[in-house]
Amino acid sequence: MDVTADGERLLLVSVNAASELSLVVCELPACTNRRDFDAPPDLRPPVQWTPDDQAIAYVDTTRANIWSLPLDGSPPLKITHFTETVPGRAIADYAWSRDGQHLAIVRATTTEDIVLLSGL
Repeated sequence: MDVTADGERLLLVSVNAASELSLVVCELPACTNRRDFDAPPDLRPPVQWTPDDQAIAYVDTTRANIWSLPLDGSPPLKITHFTETVPGRAIADYAWSRDGQHLAIVRATTTEDIVLLSGL
C-alpha cells in the first residue's frame, strides 16, 4: 500500500482466489473513482508511486531491476539496468529522494549455508 505525495490517491495490491495480482488505485479519502489494473506478470510487491505520481514502480520477479508501470496504459519501462549475474543478489528495498531526482537502492546477497554442529 502506498499513498501519493499529495495524499490524494491510494495504491493497493490485490490478490484474487487464484493468487493473481492486480493493482488498485483510488481517490482518497473515500476510495472513490477506483481503477483496477492487471499487474504485469513479472511484478513482485512491494509497489510504490513514482515521484511524479503518474506511474507505479515495482521490482521484477528476479528482484534484479526496478520497473515503472505508467497509469496511462503504456507498457512498463525499465528504471534500473543492472546486468551482472551475481547469484543471490537482489533488490531488497528502494526509495526516491524528496525531490524525486535520486533513487536509493538496497541490493543484498542472500546466503543459505547450513552448518551442523554435533557431539559437543
